[in-house]
Amino acid sequence: MSDVGKPSVLKRPEVQQFLRFCVVGFSSFAIDFGISFVLTFIMGVKWEIAKTVSFTLAVTNSFFWNRHWTFDAVGQREHHTQYAMFFSVNLVGYLLNLAIMKLVIFTNTGSIHGNFNSKPLFIVATLVATAVVVFWNFFANKHWTFKEPTSAQN
Repeated sequence: MSDVGKPSVLKRPEVQQFLRFCVVGFSSFAIDFGISFVLTFIMGVKWEIAKTVSFTLAVTNSFFWNRHWTFDAVGQREHHTQYAMFFSVNLVGYLLNLAIMKLVIFTNTGSIHGNFNSKPLFIVATLVATAVVVFWNFFANKHWTFKEPTSAQN
């Protein structure tokens, strides 16, 4: 069979949508990391509080851009309902991220608490967790949060 006339993989709508999702995710990661770093290491805020603030701001940024740009889902549901759904998906993603990081660290150190003095291990654990969770976040949001509600049909 010939592939003549078929669009390249990168031009497929679902791939374009996933790439937009990743761009938004990268911007939200930068917000999360930057704010938590500044609050913790420059302003002296406890890291748990800093991380809560940065996570909330990053999720809000991600919701706005995914709703308007990635999934073009404005008007599908009430704003606050869609935000609650999005936040729930991302909270599950955050918990998955932590669990995967702990698993990677435990596998390499034998300790559930991990050795966070090992920057390379921390980076590897972060990358592995992010690579898995991005797919959870994308598919859960695509097929639940931003899925057009079906009307009841008789």
